[in-house]
Amino acid sequence: MRIVLKIGGSLVFSDKIDVELVKNVCKQIVSLSNTHEFLIVVGGGTIAREYIRVLKDIGKDDTFLDFVGMEVAKLNASLFMGALGKKAPVEVSNDFKHALSTLYLGKIPVLGGTHPGHTTDAVSSMLAEFVDADLFLRFTNVDGVYDKDPRKFPDAKKLGKITHENLLDIVEGTKAEAGVNAVIDPLAAKILKRSKIKTIVCGKEELKSIKAIIEGKHKGTEIF
Repeated sequence: MRIVLKIGGSLVFSDKIDVELVKNVCKQIVSLSNTHEFLIVVGGGTIAREYIRVLKDIGKDDTFLDFVGMEVAKLNASLFMGALGKKAPVEVSNDFKHALSTLYLGKIPVLGGTHPGHTTDAVSSMLAEFVDADLFLRFTNVDGVYDKDPRKFPDAKKLGKITHENLLDIVEGTKAEAGVNAVIDPLAAKILKRSKIKTIVCGKEELKSIKAIIEGKHKGTEIF
């Protein structure tokens, strides 16, 4: 099975780098790479949003902010590159063709941002489409997809299984701007819908057992 793994930057770096998370995830992926192919995309997360906030206050435009966010995401991606051992690529991929070539060499590609105007959700969704992935795994600081934002609405309900159309209905109101923070952005949802890629959205805790998620044992949201 070919799997694109998207890890939210805030899981990797909130107030400091979660070294154990990086090492544990890479150990699992290296082990699972005997039977599956993996490509990893890492977001910019909290630290990227802080850079973007400050630079926006200074007066920089959104395209400039996108480039800054991309660079932070690449730094986060380099943490995983450093922990993949013999399966590590020689560099973080800046485009999909490089990522696919890296995969064909028997290595595990890692990416951060690649396109200004696109969140790493969109990047990872396009990557999944480009490489014809069988599964897209999205790990975020929310443990699945809810009918409304659980951080704002205490009565929000987590959804176990939804269609791609349902997902798009839920996220379509998300703003398209640098540093946006959502369970998944609308462009990514549209790409996943058109490519019909099976998608699972899970929280940080479930990163401890990627094998179980692949086998369908998880507490997140499955999108089909």
